[in-house]
Amino acid sequence: MEELLEMITWSQLGIHEKPVGLLNVDGYYNSLLTLFDKGVEEGFIEDSARNIMISATTAEELIKKMEEYAPVHDRVAPRQTWEVDQLL
Repeated sequence: MEELLEMITWSQLGIHEKPVGLLNVDGYYNSLLTLFDKGVEEGFIEDSARNIMISATTAEELIKKMEEYAPVHDRVAPRQTWEVDQLL
C-alpha cells in the first residue's frame, strides 16, 4: 500500500510520468478504489490526480490501459531534476 501511494505521489511531484497500475483481481481492491473515488467526490482528491492510478481486472486490460495512458494531472510542486540517489 505504501509503495502504491508513493508512486502516485512521485507522479504528482513530477519524478515520473508513468501510470500506476493496480491489478484488481476478483475485486480485491474495490474498497480502496471506492475510497479514492469518494475522495474525488468530496473534493479531497483532484480528478486528474485520481486518474494517475489505473486499475483493471485482467493483466491484458491493465497493460492496454497503461499503454494508452497520458498524464493530465497538475503537479503539486515545481518540477525539479530528481536523481535516484536523492530519493534513497
